[in-house]
Amino acid sequence: MQTTYCNTDELTHHIGRNENLIHKILVLADPSPVSEQALIEAVKIGQIYRSIIACIHPIIRHDDLLLKVGQDLKKRFKEIISSTGLEFEWVMAEDPPGPAVVKAVITRNVDLAVLGSLGERGIKRQLVSSPVEYAVKNAPCNVLVVKNEHSVF
Repeated sequence: MQTTYCNTDELTHHIGRNENLIHKILVLADPSPVSEQALIEAVKIGQIYRSIIACIHPIIRHDDLLLKVGQDLKKRFKEIISSTGLEFEWVMAEDPPGPAVVKAVITRNVDLAVLGSLGERGIKRQLVSSPVEYAVKNAPCNVLVVKNEHSVF
């Protein structure tokens, strides 16, 4: 197996020609603080490659409160992304979070998925399916996992 390395000049040449190496980044949006941390990491990467930042907010059932939470998240995430000059997309999905991310990655030609991890451990991790684990196993693109600064569980 041969490894090929790209030197800095070649990388700068590609970026300089506006060939986005990471054209679209998908962020899983939920009300948790680690979700906003994931967005900030996605924006940092997006600024390097001039990427489109697409945020997906999965809801399992239609409920006025859940829709309101989604609209509030959309407003907050849009403010953060718009302040950087990057393009923003918002997706509401009627699937559980893991499958929603994988489906969006495929249908929206996403190059990188960025998800926050709550740091579940022990029995909680065994009982509840992790969207991060699902995405890492099933997404056809790279997945960046942003760890929560302080474990919730």
